[in-house]
Amino acid sequence: MTAATVETASAPTADASPGSRLRVAMALYSDLDHDSRVLREAASLAAAGHEVTIYCLSFEGPPETAFRIVAHIPDRSAIVPDGSSPFQRQASSSRIRRIIGRTTWMRDYVLNLRAWGRWVVRTAGDVDVWHAHDLPGLMAVGPLVRAPLQLVYDSHEIFLETGTATRMPAPVRRLLAIYEGRLARRAAALVTVNEAYAEVLRRRLRPRAIVIVRNCAPQWTLTESSTRRLREAAGVPATSPLILYHGALGPNRGIEQLVAALSEPGMASVHLALLGFGDVARLGVDPAAPRSDGRVHVLDAVPPSELLEWVAGADVDVMPLQRSTLNHWLCTPNKLWESLAAGVPVVVSDFPVMRGIVLDDPAGPLGGVCQPDDPSSIATAIRAIVEEPADERAGIRARCRLAADERWNWETESARLVELYASLRAAG
Repeated sequence: MTAATVETASAPTADASPGSRLRVAMALYSDLDHDSRVLREAASLAAAGHEVTIYCLSFEGPPETAFRIVAHIPDRSAIVPDGSSPFQRQASSSRIRRIIGRTTWMRDYVLNLRAWGRWVVRTAGDVDVWHAHDLPGLMAVGPLVRAPLQLVYDSHEIFLETGTATRMPAPVRRLLAIYEGRLARRAAALVTVNEAYAEVLRRRLRPRAIVIVRNCAPQWTLTESSTRRLREAAGVPATSPLILYHGALGPNRGIEQLVAALSEPGMASVHLALLGFGDVARLGVDPAAPRSDGRVHVLDAVPPSELLEWVAGADVDVMPLQRSTLNHWLCTPNKLWESLAAGVPVVVSDFPVMRGIVLDDPAGPLGGVCQPDDPSSIATAIRAIVEEPADERAGIRARCRLAADERWNWETESARLVELYASLRAAG
């Protein structure tokens, strides 16, 4: 793999006096195209008058933004976070070969990460704040940040409780946890996405300060055409209920159980759209299988700027995340906030944080909950919504939009991020 660097054009940032403007460099060791949180945070800080540059691995979105984007793939090794981790694949070789393969992968991943971090810091030059996204971003630039520069650690999830990290050997996980804590305590603040994550990260990392910024969607205006895109793409008539799963089409997301729920009693007319990125065949899902009866429709992921227009066309958005990790158990997934903004009732796993939002919201209930490993429970929760009279279903949709407009929106959440940066400016 050869190094590749792409830089977007930059639109002027909002007016701000030199004394109030910070030069902010964001480090995201990943693809930026579908990372709505990073894009929203950068836009909000730019709108507040700061000079923002995002450093990432790849980006193919629109070039004109209120901030700069620099995409660079290092060539120290061929290992990048692209889903090819041997910890995520089924074992098909001897134990010795697995150990060698995983050890080599970890070594090369770290070599690439360090090379990328050195390149990013050197390229960024003079900045005031490094904003590191997730543990890889923190590991890339955190060791290189020295006073008077300030560091912010933005933990989108409990990183060591998700993906490859959960399958690493226990000694490696312990070392990573120690290192994460050491770097996190250098940061002026840790930013995360909900109170439950904050409590875990506070206990484990002991950061100086924690700021909660939920990744809610911006306030959004529904139009008549907004409800047609999903149905038209899936070819589902208006007379048939259309449920949606959107996001990563990977394991432990409940996609297999959701497809199985279509075969439960009372679900014969329900269609399912799977909108996202990933290979459903790896999950054993075949849309052409007789049991699917032509009611499973797999659609490509869409840009974040268009997503709500697609989500709005669903009758229910279903999120049957499995209890595979602590991260899932305590999560508030992006798709939850996106559904509420689009006015779409949700069915979520009966996990404590999601249950509280869906059933206990002042405007609620905003949908229902299910046992995510049980297709019959998923089907029952879906039917409880789609079988309601039309006026009742319209009422649920109105409650979702009210909750999003009054509480769960980016305009409200981003204010805390802007306040954090105002305090960094004052402290600097």
